[in-house]
Amino acid sequence: MNNIKQVDDHLLGKTEPDEALLFEAKLILDPELNDSVHWHKQTLSLVHQHGREGLRQQIQAVHRQLFTMPQHNSFSQMILRLFKR
Repeated sequence: MNNIKQVDDHLLGKTEPDEALLFEAKLILDPELNDSVHWHKQTLSLVHQHGREGLRQQIQAVHRQLFTMPQHNSFSQMILRLFKR
């Protein structure tokens, strides 16, 4: 678990310069650690993409509610007028 935190901190740039240098040396000496870093980086990328997709879906849901529901008609008209200028 400690190794995961070190990898995570390293990839997110949270380590001090001396610790980062030491970690880079460990990467050179330990192929398993290098593999762990690779897969951890892939995992972070997938989590980031998933988070963006979730946010995109939430924004689309709000958009649908504001621009299609009759009770929000005056608000949506006001917003549309702002962008027509």
